Amino acid sequence: MITNLFLFQMNDSNFPIGSFSHSYGFETYLHQERIKDAEAFEAWLRQFLTHQVLSTDGLAIRKSFEALERESLTDVLEINRELNSLLLPSEMRQANKKMGQQFLNIGNSLMEEALLNNYQLQLKEQQLAPHPAIVFGLLAYCSQADVTETLSVYLLNTTIAMVQNAVRGVPIGQVAGQKIIYRLSQEIPQMTENICNLSNDHFGATAPGIEIAQMQHEFLFARNFMS
Repeated sequence: MITNLFLFQMNDSNFPIGSFSHSYGFETYLHQERIKDAEAFEAWLRQFLTHQVLSTDGLAIRKSFEALERESLTDVLEINRELNSLLLPSEMRQANKKMGQQFLNIGNSLMEEALLNNYQLQLKEQQLAPHPAIVFGLLAYCSQADVTETLSVYLLNTTIAMVQNAVRGVPIGQVAGQKIIYRLSQEIPQMTENICNLSNDHFGATAPGIEIAQMQHEFLFARNFMS
C-alpha cells in the first residue's frame, strides 16, 4: 500500500509541470488514423508504457535510487545525462527540459533539501537539463518513499496524464478514459516488478515505431500538442 502522501501530490493533475501540452507521439497516430477511438488509444498507451517508459524513465528512477543509497550524486547526474542523450526526437528533448526544470523549481520551493540544491548546482556547472523522471525520483527519495511505490506512482502519473490528453485529443469520453486508467492500473504492479528486475543492459531500449512517431510529430501540418 502506498502511504507517502507527497507522491499523491506529485501525481495530481494540478501539479503544474506542463504535461498536458504533450502527446509523446500519439498525435502522429491520430493524423495517420491509426488511433481513432478509446480502444486503439489504450493499445498505444500500453505499448508506450511497456516498450518505452519502463526501460527509460522507469529504469532511470530505479538506478537513481540505487545511486542515492550509495550517496553518489555523481552517478545520478550520469544517469540524467544518459537519459537526456536517449531522447532522439527534438520535441521530446525540449519537452523534457521544460518539464524537468519546472518540476525541479517547484520541488525546491516545497522542500529545503541539500540533495536537491546540490543536484541543481551540479546541473548548472555541467550544463545539464534536469530530466523530469530523475527529478521525480529525487523528490520521492527526499520524501522517504521507497523505490517500488515511487515507480508505481510514476507509472500511474504517466497513465493519467496521457489519458487526460487523449480525452481532448482523440477525443475519447471521460468515462472511457477512466476505464482505461482502471485497466492499466491493474497492470502497474507487474510493470513495476519488471522494472525492478531489468538489467542495466535494457536501459534505453524502446520500440522504434513509437520513437519514429515522436520524430514525425514536429512535421505535422496542424498540431494540438507540443510533442
